[in-house]
Amino acid sequence: MRTPPAESDGDVPALELRALRAAFVNGPGLTDVSLRVGSGERVAIVGPSGVGKTTLLRAVAGLAPLDDGHVLVSGHDVTALPPERRGVVYLHQTPVLFPHLSVGENVAFPLRVRGQRGDAVRQRVGEALAAVRLDGLEARAAHALSGGQRHRVALARAIAARPAVLLLDEPLSALDPALRADVGAAITAAQAAYGPAMLLVSHDLDDVGALADRVAVLLDGGVAQCVTPDVLFARPATLAVARFLGIYQELVGHVREDGAIVCALGVIDVARERRGAAPTASRVTLGFRAGSLRLSAAEARPDGARARVAGIRDRPRGSTFVLRLEDGAAESLVEAAIAGQSVTCAVGDEVVVTLDPHDVMVYPS
Repeated sequence: MRTPPAESDGDVPALELRALRAAFVNGPGLTDVSLRVGSGERVAIVGPSGVGKTTLLRAVAGLAPLDDGHVLVSGHDVTALPPERRGVVYLHQTPVLFPHLSVGENVAFPLRVRGQRGDAVRQRVGEALAAVRLDGLEARAAHALSGGQRHRVALARAIAARPAVLLLDEPLSALDPALRADVGAAITAAQAAYGPAMLLVSHDLDDVGALADRVAVLLDGGVAQCVTPDVLFARPATLAVARFLGIYQELVGHVREDGAIVCALGVIDVARERRGAAPTASRVTLGFRAGSLRLSAAEARPDGARARVAGIRDRPRGSTFVLRLEDGAAESLVEAAIAGQSVTCAVGDEVVVTLDPHDVMVYPS
């Protein structure tokens, strides 16, 4: 269980972004990005393609221009400083090593550029390689490394200089599942070695859940929500965040006078804290997961919302029934997880569907 570092209002974060703005040629770009990352904390940036995730990392590193805003590292405004003076290291998603150098020489490179020599360099190289679980490979040629090893050597080189802030752009995206686990473990171990603030970009929510202490969802030029992964996945703050996550289904409903919501699945008595301040007769959107739908045999329950099994979808996370609901003239498709159902269904069967009100999120439409 991860325990993010405590940070009171008076603490100085390792990285602070204040109202960053960077226009794109074909769109508004980043319009107001503010974020704080504490020492030893890992914050993941997620968002749809083209929203500006990589632009944000490059701007923090000083590799892309900002139109406005401030970047602070350990309380010092570095917005006007060149990349090499920011205390920030940016690690691209594709590791680039010097093929003519050994592993140790690659890791030592940023230290030698800074004028360091001798035993201090050898010690720092050994510590960095140990942090990424490549002890004893100092003499190996860089071109002889596997893909996962190259990623870890690049990570060791990044942390060898011990920057206050480490920026990782899609660190696991080019790796197969086995290597993802190895490199992911190396990232957490490397950070534990000396505790930099880490800001990483990823498009994979599984990676985010495994690596991040907090997740910042970048939408419409700003941070739409920044919380721990468990809170994000269970309580998306807005319909836009829920839609980005792609783990929720939607149905439109209307709020009755007693606060219950009428939709294609019948009457859903949603708790007020989930319903929010939606007024009577207002139109709302219900968000729910496939595992929140329970199926019963049609003959066993004459009441309830009826549906017909239209198909079966098999996915790595579990198979689902595709259900066709009928609500008057409207017709909706929803998916129910097959695992855990008390009834056996086949395509074409009629079933009764109920929705657990405790698993429902309600958003204004």
